Amino acid sequence: MNNAEHKTATKDKIPLLEKLFYGVGSGSYQLSGDGVKSLANPIYNITLGLSPSLIGLVLMISRIFDAFTDPLIGRWSDNARSRWGRRRPFIFVGSFLAAAGFVMIWMVPASWAGQTQPLFIYYLCTMLLFYFCATIQVVPYHTLGLEMTADYDERTSISGYKMVFSFAFSLLLPWVFRLAQSEAFSGDTMAGMRYLSYILAGVIIVGGILPAIFVKERYYKVAQGQAKTPFWLSARQTFANREFLVLTGVILVSSFGPSMVGSLAPYIIYYHMYGGDTKAGAEMAAIGANVFSVAAILFTPLIVRLSSKWGKVKVMQATVWLGAFNSVMTLVLFTPERPWLVLVYFFLQAPTAGFWVVTTSMKADICDDDELRHGTRREGMFGSVGGWIAKVGLSLTYLLSGVILDVTGFNVELKGAQSPDTLWEMRMLFAAVPLVTALLSLYFLKKYTLDRKRMAEIRAQLEARRAAI
Repeated sequence: MNNAEHKTATKDKIPLLEKLFYGVGSGSYQLSGDGVKSLANPIYNITLGLSPSLIGLVLMISRIFDAFTDPLIGRWSDNARSRWGRRRPFIFVGSFLAAAGFVMIWMVPASWAGQTQPLFIYYLCTMLLFYFCATIQVVPYHTLGLEMTADYDERTSISGYKMVFSFAFSLLLPWVFRLAQSEAFSGDTMAGMRYLSYILAGVIIVGGILPAIFVKERYYKVAQGQAKTPFWLSARQTFANREFLVLTGVILVSSFGPSMVGSLAPYIIYYHMYGGDTKAGAEMAAIGANVFSVAAILFTPLIVRLSSKWGKVKVMQATVWLGAFNSVMTLVLFTPERPWLVLVYFFLQAPTAGFWVVTTSMKADICDDDELRHGTRREGMFGSVGGWIAKVGLSLTYLLSGVILDVTGFNVELKGAQSPDTLWEMRMLFAAVPLVTALLSLYFLKKYTLDRKRMAEIRAQLEARRAAI
């Protein structure tokens, strides 16, 4: 069947309200998960004076810990049997726990500023607590999305709603550091951060519980009748799936470069473009991030449409090529002479969010491929093991990001008097590293084989074996 001729059958379409409620859940974990990463350096380095290398070490340790808890929660939810389903009880409870863990990170006493040991210990302990709580919400939430429909294109549509709400909620995050510095808090940035964290926690809770209440688990009846799979057998079968390994490799390689140097962006804006004026820099960074989020929301329906017309792999290739081009363009667009050009960078970066729209849909396809091979639905293990591989692999980038900042010679005490060599090294690394990893991910993408034709064959065989979903 030609891609352009495909139409989703009425029985496979998910009601609009259910898609919206599922999408809201992504905003919840986006606020908490991206919040602890994006606010790490502004609060713990710029405000409290903790070394970037130590911040990177905390992020690395906590993400490794998070990676090892993912498969445990994934397998637990795969094997759960309750009157409310396999996933929804975890999402509901986890939303409250994640919100509480998020608030605790910013309760560090401001009087500890400049004191390395207590800052490091408090930051590490609260980050470990946060990631454990967030895992209870996030792994079953992602898994629930993989179970909502059996249709090849409707899966991408659901992923699109998820991405739209992720970006919508992300509009709040870039302003947090700027608002925390406002006169309303009498110049006490930590007091501002603590106050704002309560507001964000409320949004995390509300966004988190809506999918737990209103989204159906369509594969629950299938799962109820299957035997509970031992953890190590389930893990071994997951790692044996070739398409899963290829896709995970693409995600890991594509993410490695931006994750390693992404934290340099605000520093380049603050210190290269604005000469150390963190208020003005934070304001421009916030505007840029909002341009990205709004543009990504607008581009998402186009990405979903193109995925249906071109196929998922071609759309992914296009987004990776655009990201590589935009990385090189940062050498031109991040300039103190015309600071507004940075907004062009953020706008051009928006379509690359389509990468995540498509990969989420592809994970659901892989779960069908696995059911055909082994006769069980194991979305939880695929979601969590994929997360485990990515988080263990990317945890090194959190340490490297801090080390890179130190190696460039950045010194927070110098404020706007940073060395020109330091600023140039930041800019070169920010441009070059994502370019290299983008080219590697394009190589791996050529090995992925679950296209529309193959997925139609798999679905036909599954529905001949068991009832249609």
